[in-house]
Amino acid sequence: MIESNIKKTPDVFGDFGYIKSWPLEISVGLDIGSRTVKLVVCGPDGIIKKNTWESVPFVRNMNNNGGLDIKELGLDPAWPLVVTGYGKAALPQMPGISEIRAHFKGALAQTGLGDFTLVELGGQDSKVIHVEGGKVLDFVTNDRCAAGTGRYLENMARLMDTSLEELAGAKEDPVEITNTCATFGETEILGHLVKGVHSSRILAGINWSVARRVAQMVRRYKPKVLVFCGGVAKNTSVVEMAGQAAGCPVITPPEPQINGAFGCCLEKEPI
Repeated sequence: MIESNIKKTPDVFGDFGYIKSWPLEISVGLDIGSRTVKLVVCGPDGIIKKNTWESVPFVRNMNNNGGLDIKELGLDPAWPLVVTGYGKAALPQMPGISEIRAHFKGALAQTGLGDFTLVELGGQDSKVIHVEGGKVLDFVTNDRCAAGTGRYLENMARLMDTSLEELAGAKEDPVEITNTCATFGETEILGHLVKGVHSSRILAGINWSVARRVAQMVRRYKPKVLVFCGGVAKNTSVVEMAGQAAGCPVITPPEPQINGAFGCCLEKEPI
């Protein structure tokens, strides 16, 4: 049995006591990821609005409309907007920041930590950002392979004919799974099914394979604490196992999926 070592920050928007100051005026952050688009609106009293969409329909509609329709999104054209993410190149006329900076600022604000290693596992890409003394010292990104990302977990859940919620609860007695490829990992899973391995062990093994990959990604930094962001952070078994594999505590921010968009809102504010 893998013991829990997850630590959670306050689960209420506006309760980020670590932020020195919320934006003095309303600001908007837009993170156009490879699978989902995240929107956050912040003001002096905290987060006002948040929303998500699938990336392909969102960008397609944006292209068909000749740009971002601010009013359709329920935004005031006077509100400053900062964009980040895989698709920020589609909005060259708007202020943008790198994904590393956006996620760094978001995690710094949400956790209040100055020393941490951030792991961001999204729909089909991954990032590791090592922070010491409140500054980024190093980072590694992978947007060319979906191994160990949300796409991998979705594919494996589909193969096992189960929900992502059921997959997220599997952590007992994991079978050994070595391949986290979103495309070729199916062969190994099928091999275990043919051998008669119980499905609960296979599901736990899928989670453990992702957690082990996370540990390999952060090993060079010898992390004191992991901050887990991205859609995969919803899988509590992966998060818990990642801490076990890396040998350190894990913190999940209140809203790990919108961390990048949240960081965009704070771009002009001191943290």
